[in-house]
Amino acid sequence: MTKPLNFRPILLCALSLLLGVLLFNYHPTLGEWTVVIPLILALIIFIIFFIVVEKDKRFTVAMTVVFCLLFLFIGMTSFSLSVKSIEKSQVESGSYTVIGEVKECTYNDGRYTVILDGCSYDGKDGGRLYVNGFTDKIQLYDILEIECYVYPYQAIGEKEISKSVKSNRVMCAYEIYEYSILGKANTLPSKFKQLTDRIFESVLGENAGILSALIRGDVSEMKENVKSFRVVGIAHIFAVSGMHVGLLFTAISFLLKKVPLSKWLKVITTCSILFLYSYLCGFSASSLRAAIMCSCLVISGRLGEKHDRVNALAEAFIIIVIFSPVEIFSVGFILSFIASFSIIILAPPIKRLFSFLPQAFSDSLGVLIATQISVLPLSVYYFGGFSFASFFANFILLPIVSVIFYLTVIGLTICLILPINELIALFVPKVLVLGAQGITNILSLNPIVLEKFPFAFSTVYYGMLFSLSDLFNFPKKFKIICAVGIILIILVAKFAL
Repeated sequence: MTKPLNFRPILLCALSLLLGVLLFNYHPTLGEWTVVIPLILALIIFIIFFIVVEKDKRFTVAMTVVFCLLFLFIGMTSFSLSVKSIEKSQVESGSYTVIGEVKECTYNDGRYTVILDGCSYDGKDGGRLYVNGFTDKIQLYDILEIECYVYPYQAIGEKEISKSVKSNRVMCAYEIYEYSILGKANTLPSKFKQLTDRIFESVLGENAGILSALIRGDVSEMKENVKSFRVVGIAHIFAVSGMHVGLLFTAISFLLKKVPLSKWLKVITTCSILFLYSYLCGFSASSLRAAIMCSCLVISGRLGEKHDRVNALAEAFIIIVIFSPVEIFSVGFILSFIASFSIIILAPPIKRLFSFLPQAFSDSLGVLIATQISVLPLSVYYFGGFSFASFFANFILLPIVSVIFYLTVIGLTICLILPINELIALFVPKVLVLGAQGITNILSLNPIVLEKFPFAFSTVYYGMLFSLSDLFNFPKKFKIICAVGIILIILVAKFAL
C-alpha cells in the first residue's frame, strides 16, 4: 500500500521550531500556558501513536515527539532572547547626537528611509535607529551624524510581541534637528559599492541603479526605475536572493568540475564564495538566507547518499530561525521559503505535464509556474495585488537577467584585472538592461492585477496546491480535481469578487 505522505523528520523539526516562535509571540496573552499547551499536545500525540502503532515503532514515535518538543522550546527560547536583546539595546527617550552606519536604505517619492546600525547615542552604544524622510541623497555605508529626538519601540504589546520587534526595529528618530554625512564606512562591502557604482554610472548613467540592484541588491539606487518592475511583478530579481546566489552557485560548480580537488574542499570553496558574495552585499537578509540555503543543499548532497532538497531547505530554515527568530515575520523570508519549497515539491509534477517539450523549456515552465502560483495569495495580501503579467515578464526576462548577471560579473572582473574601458567590458549588459527595461515598460501598461483573495480562499487554495506535489502520494484523479479547483478559485477571485 502506498503511503499518503512522504515523511521527513527534519521537516517536522523545522515546523516545531516555527510553532515555538509563533506560540511565544502570544506569550503576553497565554502566560504560563505558552509552555503548558505544547506539553499537553505532545502527551496527547504520544498516547494516540502509542496505542495505534506497532510495538517496534513506539520508541521511534517517542523520540520524534521528544525532538519536536525540544525544537519547539528552542524556538521559544530563541525568540525570548531576541526580545531581551532588543530591550537591552534601547536607550531612554530624549534628544541625542546619534552616529551610525547606514545598513538599509530605501527610496520612495523623493525621500530616503534608512536604518542605522552600530549606533552610539551621545557616545553610549545603543541599538539600530530607524529614520524616515531624508530629502538629500543617502547611500548604503554612509556614516551619519544626526541630532534628533529618539524613542524606543515598544517590545511587548498587550496581546503579543510588538510588530516593531518582529520587524527588528529598536529605536526611531521622531524629530530630526540636523544631520551630516561624516564619510563612508571603511569596509570591503563599502569599497565594493563605490567601485561598482563608479563603473556602472560611467556605462549606464541614470540607469546605473539597475545593475547596482542586480549585482548588490541595492534597490535604493534604482529610484523611480523600480516602479515599472514592481507593477509587472518582477522587482524580486533585484533583491539578491536565491536566484542570484543560485546563478553564482551554478557557475562555481561548473568551474570546480574542471579543478582536481577533493569533494569536501570543493564544498568548502563553494560555501566560502557564497558567503563572501553575501558579505559584499552587506549581509542583507535575502542574500544571507540564500547563501545558507545553498550551503545546506551542497553539504547535504555530500553527506547523504540521496540529495533531499526538502531536508536541506528545512535545515536552512532551522539555522536561520534559531539565530534570528524574527525572520519568520519578514515578508522576504516568507516569500523566499514558500517559493523555494514550491520549486522543490511542485516544479517536478508541473515539468511532467510539459514533458512533450524540450527539457530546458519544460524545466523553466515548471519552476516559473510553481513559483508564481505559490506566491499569488501572499502577493495580494502583502502588496495589494498580483500581476498576471508577471508570468510573461518572468518567462521572458529571467533568462535575460541571468545572462546580464553573468556578463556583468565577467565584465567587472575584466575591468579590475585589465586596463580596459568599462563601456567595452559592459557593452552587452548595457544593451540587455535597456532592452529589459523597455519590455518591462510595455508590460506595465496593462499588468492585469488580481486585487482580492479572501483568507478562506487562501486556505483551500494552498491545501489543493500542496496536494498536487510529490510530497503527497494522492491518486491522479484527486490531483486533477485539485488542479481544476485552483484555476476556478483564481477565476472567481479575479472576476466574481
